Amino acid sequence: MDKVSEIRNLQELRALNKKLFQEKQEEAEALKQKEAEDSFYQKLVDGFSTNYESIILAIRSKYPDCSIISILESSQREYTEKITTIQNICEHYSIPVADTIASFNNSGGKAYDDLTGDGVHPNDAGQEIYYETVKAVVDDNIAASTGKMEDVDVINADVHKFDNFIWYDASTDFERVDDTTFTISTSASGILGIDYTFESGDNKADIYVDGELFESPTVTFDYDFSRRHILVVSDDCIVKNEIRVAFNTKEQADGFKGMCFSCNTIGKKAA
Repeated sequence: MDKVSEIRNLQELRALNKKLFQEKQEEAEALKQKEAEDSFYQKLVDGFSTNYESIILAIRSKYPDCSIISILESSQREYTEKITTIQNICEHYSIPVADTIASFNNSGGKAYDDLTGDGVHPNDAGQEIYYETVKAVVDDNIAASTGKMEDVDVINADVHKFDNFIWYDASTDFERVDDTTFTISTSASGILGIDYTFESGDNKADIYVDGELFESPTVTFDYDFSRRHILVVSDDCIVKNEIRVAFNTKEQADGFKGMCFSCNTIGKKAA
């Protein structure tokens, strides 16, 4: 009996060790996955910060005496890392902020869904809150004679990647070959973005550079409305002769507005 008990105890010990080993492996994998996700979302935020600041600098460069009001969108519902990034950038440049997140949260007991028609866009009651929030910011800055952006150094030096910027308009610079395809003759290198309208469902665009498929960005838009958007296709695209864009449907092609290049070198656009 002692021998049987010893074998049973040994088997139980082995089973326990195996379970502990598996748990350690699962914890290690979970930690690895979390680190990967954290890194991804951090990069997603680091990219948003650069893009947001570059827009501010572009506006300041073109309209040095203008005033900007930044709106913290109520649809965010809480102060995400994206929202705090906007707040920090605006504080740096002395840009007034209209906080509609707070306004929606302090709307006299009304639920969020009572202030939107689709869970995102404000309805009449929500628009009234937007109006009053922005009006208060405008009135405060008029009274204090403030609102002009500060001429301060940039936060992120990467914004200078957007100093040389060129826009190719779909209707005037591109040639529409057929219902779904556009081409343009040009040479450029740098950050490439495509400006087009997201329709409900999958939105796919095949982008060819000098005859070779370069990228096929696909965006699934899970809403029953359309929205115009500029999507960064690549941080490092080199075009020697031609860009061709092919969409899946005529409807998606009709929503193509153009392409933008933040260029290291810029060639002559097609006539």
